[in-house]
Amino acid sequence: MTDRNRRFRSRLTATEAARALHLDFEGFKNGPPVFAGVRVDGSWTATVFGDVAPNLVPAAEAKGLPVATLDAFLHETVERAVAEDRVVTGFSTREFLVFAERGVASKHLRSRFVNLLPLGRRWRRETHPEVDARVKASRARRKRAGRWVGGHGNTLLDFAWLLAAPRRASYGKGCTTSRLRHVMTQVERRGDFSRLTPTAKGKWTRVLQHNETDCLWSSLLAEAGASDDARMEADR
Repeated sequence: MTDRNRRFRSRLTATEAARALHLDFEGFKNGPPVFAGVRVDGSWTATVFGDVAPNLVPAAEAKGLPVATLDAFLHETVERAVAEDRVVTGFSTREFLVFAERGVASKHLRSRFVNLLPLGRRWRRETHPEVDARVKASRARRKRAGRWVGGHGNTLLDFAWLLAAPRRASYGKGCTTSRLRHVMTQVERRGDFSRLTPTAKGKWTRVLQHNETDCLWSSLLAEAGASDDARMEADR
């Protein structure tokens, strides 16, 4: 059985949620991520992967962001989770699969990785049953009609609306890839980040803001869907 088909943790205690490393990768389809954002203890930072996306290094340096190799970042993330006894969350299993596909510490991460998607669905079912019913009915209609279902009704943005989570005006669902590509192309052509157009610089800012928002929403969803610590311990 592959990692893609194995079950992951989808429950966590309130204490685990508050202390978790909320991880979100950004990149292009069918390729390794180019940078990652992590929210922990109420603070967010992003790390650009210089080996995967050298064209983003000037952009990272212009924002004062750390630059590392992808594998080094993966190792450091797991080492921190183990050393500080924290869980790592991701919205879906994609975040975990990056570790597995790179062959980096996935065995050590598996017991600490929490998939927020089933946690979010369970929270919605228990706290907003009427919304949950509408989403399920809508997905069923699309399936019967032979239309693509995918994450319809179950995106992080959908859960953020239910949480009444703060949202930046610059948040553009489905825009991150094109924004990233624009910035990287500009750096390749112009070299120094200071020579980029105001449009390209703005796109880089919005990409980072998008990731920061996703990490914030993940933390809020984790906290909303967390179980009582005592009940979780009793169930183990």
